[in-house]
Amino acid sequence: MRSTNLFIVRGHTGAEPRTVGKVVKLSVATNRSWKDSRGERREETDWVTLTFLNEKIANFVVANVKKGDPIYAECRIAEGSYSKDGVKHYTTDIIVNNFDLLSPKASDDEQS
Repeated sequence: MRSTNLFIVRGHTGAEPRTVGKVVKLSVATNRSWKDSRGERREETDWVTLTFLNEKIANFVVANVKKGDPIYAECRIAEGSYSKDGVKHYTTDIIVNNFDLLSPKASDDEQS
């Protein structure tokens, strides 16, 4: 059986993309809603940081993505670790494999 490490993000960017060395990072907000035990609608925003290692996609993101843009990304989760001052730190990165900048109108229509 083949296995898959696939994480899909659809949301709105929270800031301009930032470059960290050769890597580009992008903060994305995703909303979720539900009804609580009293039947009242609740909503929360979750934030994730996407990491772009692919140079072609990273260059597109830096040149074209602005704060508030709706996006779609197919990613993989990568765990790692590093040592700093003798202490081991663990990381979880969301690495983008495919990326699309969505139309603001299409994004608004889907929320209706």
